[in-house]
Amino acid sequence: MKILRNYQPEIFGVIVALTVLNIWYLSSVAIEYAVVPKSYDYLIRALTVAVGGFIGAFSAFWLKTYEEEKKNKEKQKSALNSALFVLIRQINAIQCIKRDLEKFKTPFDRGLSLPAMKPPDYSNLKQDIDSLQFLIENDNAQDLMELTIEQERFEQAINSINIRNAFYVNEVQPALSFHALNGRPVPLAEYEEKLGERLFQGAMNGAAVLYAHVYASDLSLYEKYTSLRELAKKLFPGEKFVAWVKM
Repeated sequence: MKILRNYQPEIFGVIVALTVLNIWYLSSVAIEYAVVPKSYDYLIRALTVAVGGFIGAFSAFWLKTYEEEKKNKEKQKSALNSALFVLIRQINAIQCIKRDLEKFKTPFDRGLSLPAMKPPDYSNLKQDIDSLQFLIENDNAQDLMELTIEQERFEQAINSINIRNAFYVNEVQPALSFHALNGRPVPLAEYEEKLGERLFQGAMNGAAVLYAHVYASDLSLYEKYTSLRELAKKLFPGEKFVAWVKM
């Protein structure tokens, strides 16, 4: 059935051509055997030409409309596939970060022992929201809004890493070295006393925010990928869309 849909314009053109030829042939036969008066010859021929011209013009218009609609559908499917692929890349990026974070279990380890992380540059890992505007016309504006929020949540997770890195490298790590606190098992109170409230609480809070954003993004990205793929399959039944299996 899908193959027949792909060749609808060609099939329609053949049918139109055969119809016009039959009209012309039957009119000629009718005149030849005096079924209708000979004087009707010009009228029938003129009518055949007019009908043929109308059908030809209509066919050309219909074919152009069909081709434009087909191209538009292909662009929409491509946009959905691209959006799904970006989500998959974002999921993989967050999961790689999460694996490193999971080595540090306690708030203390996360705040003062977690080394500065240097994730790759994800600045180009963005959703092309403009290419998905057709979702609004299909009454799926909420899905587009959720995808926009998901992009912002991912960027926020990456930004929280960069902010924590800068604070840890520029302020916390030098203070730890200055007070010889690196690698020494000392009471938590001593860390807080020697680092001071701003550095100590800043290190703890920065790590807590980082973990919260990364873990939230990890969960919501997969949920958004799943819902968007279901929507894509609903809008374009029988079409193929990129798939990803949760590890």
